[in-house]
Amino acid sequence: MYARRGYYVKQKACGLHEPGAVQLVLMAAEVSAVSRRLKEIRRRAGLSIREVAEALGMEHGSSYQHYEDRYRKALLPLDLTQKLVPIFSQAGADPAELYALAGVDASGSHLLGAAPPRDDEAEARIVRIEELDVRASAGAGLTGDSERVIDTWQIPSAIVRAYSTAPASDLRIITVMGDSMEPALQPGQRVMVDTGDRKPSPPGIFVVWDGLGLVVKRVQMLPHSDPARVKITSDNPKYDPYERTIDEAYIQGRVIGQWRWL
Repeated sequence: MYARRGYYVKQKACGLHEPGAVQLVLMAAEVSAVSRRLKEIRRRAGLSIREVAEALGMEHGSSYQHYEDRYRKALLPLDLTQKLVPIFSQAGADPAELYALAGVDASGSHLLGAAPPRDDEAEARIVRIEELDVRASAGAGLTGDSERVIDTWQIPSAIVRAYSTAPASDLRIITVMGDSMEPALQPGQRVMVDTGDRKPSPPGIFVVWDGLGLVVKRVQMLPHSDPARVKITSDNPKYDPYERTIDEAYIQGRVIGQWRWL
């Protein structure tokens, strides 16, 4: 399993359907250093937030602005950085400066400052991620004492860290149930979820509680709604979209990777 791009991982997984609403808690924290640096590079390149958002194909400037004003992680997602490089470089920005925000060198493929690991560092090169049988979680969602762990995936750290800075304790692997996200996600397919990322800004694919069980859906914020509301949609057109307040959506985490047989 590799994040976002259909890379290979290894192991098995479980189901994804069962009670388990987790109270949404948004932690207030200071914006990260990479956010401030990204804003500085954009301003130096003479680009506006709207120009960057439009070049990224984002409908609202606030979707990009999140990474400058509200992003709290230590590194930018590599896939976002790879999209920003051609946009910023056309305005004179140094690609290496942008790639550094994702913790990789100018090629975008090697971690900065990484030295060849010694044999006794093998443990540090592996990220262990629990795979859950969500159907047996007894209402605890993706986090909690009653979740049932059915396996542990062992994934090379460099693979995970190229796409996510989330601690391993926040990551879960579950199985997609149902066809509501076809063709993007197939029934029985394993996905990796960052349970620490529950705010759909920018929009994306999330695990949410729908009143009967946990389902995978696309979630996006509705701008200027008060109280804050989200729109929840399926890729399969036979399922109707619906809206909820962000608290009522019971977002469990953002889907950041997928693994499936070819």
